Amino acid sequence: MKAVKFFSFSLISLILLVFIFASSAHVAIAAEAVDDPDSAAGSSRQMMGEIEKIIYGYVSQGGLIERLNKVEEDLFGRGLPGTIAERHAAILNFLDVGTEKQPSMLFKLAIAEWVVDKKIYASVSVIKRLENLESNLTGATRTGNPIVMRVESLLATLIMDPVTAVPVTVPANTVLKFRFLDELSPAKSKAGDFVRIELTNDLIVNQTLVAPAGSLLLTEVREVKRPRRFGIPGEVRLAFNGLKPLGPQKVQVTVGKEAEEAIKDARKVGDRGEGAIVSAGAVTVAGAALLGPVGLVSGIFIRGNSLKIAEGSVTFVQTSEATTVAAYPIPEALQVSDHSISAPEPETSSRANYDPNRDTIIKGDVFNRNSYGMPTNSGTVNRGGEFELPPEQQIN
Repeated sequence: MKAVKFFSFSLISLILLVFIFASSAHVAIAAEAVDDPDSAAGSSRQMMGEIEKIIYGYVSQGGLIERLNKVEEDLFGRGLPGTIAERHAAILNFLDVGTEKQPSMLFKLAIAEWVVDKKIYASVSVIKRLENLESNLTGATRTGNPIVMRVESLLATLIMDPVTAVPVTVPANTVLKFRFLDELSPAKSKAGDFVRIELTNDLIVNQTLVAPAGSLLLTEVREVKRPRRFGIPGEVRLAFNGLKPLGPQKVQVTVGKEAEEAIKDARKVGDRGEGAIVSAGAVTVAGAALLGPVGLVSGIFIRGNSLKIAEGSVTFVQTSEATTVAAYPIPEALQVSDHSISAPEPETSSRANYDPNRDTIIKGDVFNRNSYGMPTNSGTVNRGGEFELPPEQQIN
């Protein structure tokens, strides 16, 4: 019976792939219509590199065709039809976007991790994440089998029902706590660097998982100035590009009074992570200050002569606007008890006192938007099973 179930998952994956391939063909046509062949080739190289970083954690050397063939064999156990651009688009959509009927593969892999460890490892390659899960559950890895089948097999082992996605709305001004995974300093950082900052607690809306602990706050070093003569301190400017939740939609964040209050609460209870509390307000800790007026800039400005933000340091931000995202309806057996409330209701900006041990759980009617994020005409509540992505969904 187990073998039959596993085989059915492989068929579903291949059917899904065909659907994604067909729906993404227009993206490929647009890419091939570029007049400058070097520009088109550069786009293909960039997409290939993005795919490899997701799966392997690094960018391979060699020709595009050989690299693409290897990815398809490792991922699906077979090659795909179509042009290079069509195949790239199909793979990226499969990995990170998904379809009306099926969440993306990264969505599903994250659910498997969350069920096992109550967090995900978004900064780690797919291969490494799979190997860790398989080793923990069975004591051995299934190297040699297609990645898609390995993910589906893990889910079949862990949970009874298929993984689905529903649209939910994350309210504005929801405070989120993040941890720096790398040391940050003017001496080591340079413009364009990606900064690994992970969510410390689950973000849950109406018993749907929006972003597990371990989800990344997409952050980039905007500018670096090293310390200069005459006591001029060094500077690092960070830009927030949004929280990457389970679904493909980013949740934009900023700094404001709610985040400042959370920082004050954290200081009161002595929650400093493994380093300093990186402040988003006027009062600075370890040389950190806001890039401009509170709430207007989505980033942090860090300044100091011997400044070093240690690995493990924590910071707080807040959602800048209400955002509709794809989330995982948590089965009853995995649901969190109601005592962990630590986020505002959708209709109010009030904030519960900070507790470092609590997940961010939001209750209330926040399902009343359709799958494109627009208010529904009927005012009825959408409770799942109707999540869609527009066919023109692009890969950023």
